[in-house]
Amino acid sequence: MKNIFFTIFILFSAISLQSQICVGEPGKVQWEVWRGLFADQFSELSALEFYPGRPDVAQTLYSLNAPINYDNYFGAKISGFIHVPVTDSVTFNITGNSKCQFYLSSSASPSQLSLRAYANDFTNEYENTKFAEQTSPKLLLQSGVFYYFEIRYVESTGSDHCKLFWKNSFISNTNWNIITAAYINDVGCKPAACLDRGTVCNDGNANTTNDMEDGHCNCVGKPITSNTCVGVRNFMERFRYDNIAGSTINELYLAPNYPGVPTTSSVLPVFGVKSESQLSNSGNLVQGYITVPVTGNYKFNVTGDDMTILFISSDDSPENKQAHQVLVSGWTNTTEHNKYIYQSTSNIYMEAGRFYYIELNHKEGTGSEHFAAFWQTPFTGAGVWKRIPSFYFYDYGCDIACIPQGTVCDDGNPFTNNDQYNANCQCEGTPCSGPDCNSPLASYVPYDKCSVTDQLSNRPSNNWLSCNVSNNPNPALPRSHWIKYDLGERHQLISSHIWNYNVSNETNKGFQAVSVDYSQDGTNWTHLDQYNFPLATGEVGYGGFTGPNFTGIFAKYVLITSLDDTTTCRGLGKVAFKAIYCPSEGTLCDDKNPQTINDVYNNQCECLGQNLLINECEDMNITLGNVTLFTDVYSAVEHVTAISTVDPQSTVGFVGGKSVILDVGFETMPNSVFIASIDTCANNAVMSETPPISSARINTKPTDNKVLMIVPVPDSDMVDIHFNLTEPGKTILKILENNGHTHTITNHEYLNKGHYRKRIRTKKLNSGIHSVTLITAKVSETEKMMVGVTDDTK
Repeated sequence: MKNIFFTIFILFSAISLQSQICVGEPGKVQWEVWRGLFADQFSELSALEFYPGRPDVAQTLYSLNAPINYDNYFGAKISGFIHVPVTDSVTFNITGNSKCQFYLSSSASPSQLSLRAYANDFTNEYENTKFAEQTSPKLLLQSGVFYYFEIRYVESTGSDHCKLFWKNSFISNTNWNIITAAYINDVGCKPAACLDRGTVCNDGNANTTNDMEDGHCNCVGKPITSNTCVGVRNFMERFRYDNIAGSTINELYLAPNYPGVPTTSSVLPVFGVKSESQLSNSGNLVQGYITVPVTGNYKFNVTGDDMTILFISSDDSPENKQAHQVLVSGWTNTTEHNKYIYQSTSNIYMEAGRFYYIELNHKEGTGSEHFAAFWQTPFTGAGVWKRIPSFYFYDYGCDIACIPQGTVCDDGNPFTNNDQYNANCQCEGTPCSGPDCNSPLASYVPYDKCSVTDQLSNRPSNNWLSCNVSNNPNPALPRSHWIKYDLGERHQLISSHIWNYNVSNETNKGFQAVSVDYSQDGTNWTHLDQYNFPLATGEVGYGGFTGPNFTGIFAKYVLITSLDDTTTCRGLGKVAFKAIYCPSEGTLCDDKNPQTINDVYNNQCECLGQNLLINECEDMNITLGNVTLFTDVYSAVEHVTAISTVDPQSTVGFVGGKSVILDVGFETMPNSVFIASIDTCANNAVMSETPPISSARINTKPTDNKVLMIVPVPDSDMVDIHFNLTEPGKTILKILENNGHTHTITNHEYLNKGHYRKRIRTKKLNSGIHSVTLITAKVSETEKMMVGVTDDTK
């Protein structure tokens, strides 16, 4: 089974601070948790669909001291009332990991909440003086008055905790003490809870089916529709396209594999992905239909890194998707909603019981990558951007994207294993077995011994200990306790997380004064820095701490050396590195792009090849005589002319800015690949009168100077659609299936004239003859495309 964690105790209630509340039971408060944060930011907490009304987990506390090392990527809130036995000037202090806030009202009303103390970075549990902002000013509290308060904190990975302390005359004016049960009351008079999402209901609309509650007290059905492209409910699929250079949407649109042949896909629970720095030069596509549970005004917002566009159609037709569009033209942080004036729509009036087509395009260059779509609705907090959940989303059933069989994927089902694409382009896994297969308790699988987790046991067998000093691999360091990590190949190191020696009652054996060094060959070492590692807690769920930032250095080996007293055994629990595989520049590789040759790693850890279709624009003209050509690309600003022979087994590309001329005597040998194309240089706007040769294998049928050409890819189910644009402008390329389904392959503004290609797999098309149509300002041309049949008209 997949390692999926489930919460067994769920609080089925909703609390809205805008609703009337009152002072509840004395001596306790509620600790409430919302899972699924993209990052440890409070803006991420407010973006969660059910915050602050419907927590995933609730637990009673008897002091203002949250549980320790609970989970990763969650936000929590403790709310209630504080009272004092005597009128006094009180000072508050908060500690937490990773960010925490303390709000206190001037009365029992939540509407008067004010931020009194906070920490924008982690503190240890009892580290009360790390930041000045942790401590509030002195606040005069009246005896007999109940003051409403909220403690909020957010967590990404590692350990988590939060505590609220105070100083006062009735306990101690000198020592910080955690606020205990004698001075707190729970929240009472809570509003009635909405029914659970998925509860069967009746929305009163005869034109909908499968009505169910959405968890916001709305009954929502699936509208009856004749649109056969509307797919299954609660299914949001993200297609990713790799090895596309550049950071603008235009590069994604021009890529031959977009949108027909993605690299991989995943099923999303919300409309977006969290920020990571693991992949460069990629693009993303999400498309489908949304319904709204309440008729009224909706606003939409998009964030992303780099360029991101969100389209919302005026109806269920993709043809009208540009009715509403919002754009991030550069990059934003994950919840940076107002960086560009065109990130958000104005009010869009939307009706319940209808489908609206929606699409997101995203392009990433280098650095971190993320994208997300948000909305403001009549049924969520006013003015608060919420991530759009998949519950209101329906799959786009007419997409042509098809990923090769056997590619690893995620089908979105926690009760399947070994998910991968089948022969029908569907991501599926092997279902679990047994009578209680779909029970969270039955499907929970603990981590195997020595597997990677974010928490560390306090057993000696889970830790490493050195009791004998030895010569250090770095001769500049003395004999000591040390550990050397061999990463196998050169990597670019980003950051680290450290778990110190975590054995109960023996944590003093952990590394404290530490030197960190790195090397590419294991002989020549570079000093990163010296550090003071905090000791472990000795607890079963120890979460470690953020280790050294490696700032993108290159290394195969990392050396961690204890500079402590060598008479004591020293050890570590676990070390994790965030790294990018990065062989030396010039190392041969395969960028998985059939349009490139001579693939090697560059100095940015990217596997890139020489593109057979891109003009390097260095030589004005190239004339190749009667010589044998081996694998290479020949490009010129104006003309490439040749009477050469292409070597067997070689791949050769000709790219001319104006023309490619093959004189009598030019020859390709068996098993060679020859590709010729036109790629105009920036200063070369006028093309030669010599007709360009379309980018295709040389042994295909002659093009007869057609604007549109269909070229099957040998020994595969793929088809290349080639088209020539004689001028820039709006270009539409469509496939009309024989069953009436339309697949839009291209619908955007091309900035340059020239030859272009789109590749699709035909797995999702019916057998038969289909139509491929190219529409520009001056051309409307249609060619037939056969799938699974023979063309007897040739």
